[in-house]
Amino acid sequence: MLAKKIAYNTIVAIAARAIGLALALVILGFITRYLGASGFGDYTTILAFLYIFSVLSDFGLYSICVREISVPLADEKRIIGNIFTIKFFGGLFCFILAPLIGLFFPYSLNVKIGILIGAVGFWLLSNSQVLMGIFQKHLRIDKASLAEISGRLTQFILVSFFIWKDFGFLSIVCALVFGALVNFILVFYFARKYIKFGFCFDFLYWRYLIKEAFPLGISAVLTMIYFKLDAVMLSVMKSSFDVGIYGLSYKILESLLFFPAMFVGLIMPLMSKYAVSSIEKFKYVTQRAFNILLMIIVPMVIGTIFLSKKIVVLIGGENFILSSKVLDILIIATGIIFLGVLFSNEIISLKKQKFLAYIYGIGAVFNVVGNLIFIPKYSFYAAAATTVLTELLVTILMLIVIYKSIKNLPNFSCGLKCLIGAVFMALFLFVFSSLNLFVLIIIGGAIYVFVIYLLKAFSTKEIKELIG
Repeated sequence: MLAKKIAYNTIVAIAARAIGLALALVILGFITRYLGASGFGDYTTILAFLYIFSVLSDFGLYSICVREISVPLADEKRIIGNIFTIKFFGGLFCFILAPLIGLFFPYSLNVKIGILIGAVGFWLLSNSQVLMGIFQKHLRIDKASLAEISGRLTQFILVSFFIWKDFGFLSIVCALVFGALVNFILVFYFARKYIKFGFCFDFLYWRYLIKEAFPLGISAVLTMIYFKLDAVMLSVMKSSFDVGIYGLSYKILESLLFFPAMFVGLIMPLMSKYAVSSIEKFKYVTQRAFNILLMIIVPMVIGTIFLSKKIVVLIGGENFILSSKVLDILIIATGIIFLGVLFSNEIISLKKQKFLAYIYGIGAVFNVVGNLIFIPKYSFYAAAATTVLTELLVTILMLIVIYKSIKNLPNFSCGLKCLIGAVFMALFLFVFSSLNLFVLIIIGGAIYVFVIYLLKAFSTKEIKELIG
């Protein structure tokens, strides 16, 4: 029964992510075409600016919430009530602060008003996020997925209507807020069906929660600095046009990151178990996961480089053609991030998570210094290249921690077979480049899978193990 519930939740999560991703890309296409590069740059600036305060408002509380309510015989009502209260009022403070700080930035009036409006949406999303642990604990991801898709659908309908009526830039920000409102209302309603929580002001317990969340919060802030601050720095040092060109490619990068997070999340219990009971089994599981990620990363990077112009034109239109060059760079960072998600979770499984704060700190400093030096001269190309180098540095440091912990590094032999398969795929993409994008992706992908199967990069046994 439990296995069926887990399988059901996994399938629902994957389907919901796929639908959400499709809606997000359609919304992105509508917005880029309506606002143009400069207008989309302003929109990207608002999102990047508010994301900083979103991370500050959470400060590790979501992870602590999931951990605390998962303990046997946990007082769920007390835990959720207190964490939700901290998040509600702490987030309110952060998102009141955001537009006030935004006044001191050299932004246009539209952007400053957009930050004020968007802050409401980000606050609502922040409150929704902390309740997700309830659905994970009770294996009702379908409820959370319904809320997320309903919010996306609301945003899609409103964006379509506002563009049709030509209500202007700020209406697009308002659509995001209304989507977040629908999401929050549904999440709150569904969550209270399982736990009848309310505001709780147990200040002694607050002290414990904040103390526990602090290391995770610091890591999250440091990650945010090198993951999102580049767009904010670009918005200060360059024009809205530059931010728009960079922002489209970065949105494509972000849309791909749900997969490694979901995939590694599914094998995290196994890694945590074997990290304690059997290091050999731990190595086996992580190597298989590494191989699967390589099979996805290699064709994704090489295929995107060959198809970047078609992808960018499909999503943003001809006005964003410069984004294809940025995408060629950022897709390399995406591949590195895929592996970084696995390595960071390995480190957590091995209970070496304190090193992650140092690693992310080094990455943050490297990223900020690199952007300060190179953005003024090379604009969005510098921001993209710095992102690649930062992710590479962080991933190498993670590998060093793993090696020192278990004296083992992943075997890259599968990568060579994947590379050979990707070469055959690339030849097809080059020769038949005039074909439709979706035709190229389907046939190119089929060629790649066929070649790596012949090379025995994977076996049917491994696929069955993965499904199991």
